[in-house]
Amino acid sequence: MYKNGERALDRILELVAKCPKDLQDICFEALLTGYVQLEIGGARPPGSAPQTHGQQLKQEPPPPDLHIPPAVLPRFRNSAKRLGVAIEKLESLFDFSVDPFVLSPLTLMGKNNAERSRQVALIAASRSYLATGSWSADWQEVKSLCVDYNCYDGNNHAVNLKKGAATVFKVVEPGKAIELSTDGIKEAEKLLKSLTEENAK
Repeated sequence: MYKNGERALDRILELVAKCPKDLQDICFEALLTGYVQLEIGGARPPGSAPQTHGQQLKQEPPPPDLHIPPAVLPRFRNSAKRLGVAIEKLESLFDFSVDPFVLSPLTLMGKNNAERSRQVALIAASRSYLATGSWSADWQEVKSLCVDYNCYDGNNHAVNLKKGAATVFKVVEPGKAIELSTDGIKEAEKLLKSLTEENAK
């Protein structure tokens, strides 16, 4: 009848036994229904309406020329949609030939080292968000990128970043991750959008 039916039923009964007595009937029914749906290939979240074949959602395949890893593609898609830019343009800001992916060389628009350092932190936090879902920049990554972008000022690096602490960063402490505030996330997305548009020229 069902593959591994006896073993599945034993497991269901074990789980039901852990439920309060007054909920065991409901628990048994829910678990058994879930198992049967899984076996016949019709699993769906509890409470959702059955779908006909025409209604089933299809996951949109990635464009063939994208190099974005599948694990992070949903965040890239959502971000590109939110920013109002083509996903290919957002992809062009990053180098996916290494794992984890890194920032491709860009032209920063800050007027001085302090502004460019803060932009680097915003971009590093954006990369972190796209990679992991966390809007925070690794201190060493920011420092390394500041060196690459010729805006690292050894004596004033922390001071330059701290100038943004009250607005775009929650807190800036040397050696610790730089977390973005709500305003910082908006600034980071605005910067990503402008860099994407600039990069496309």
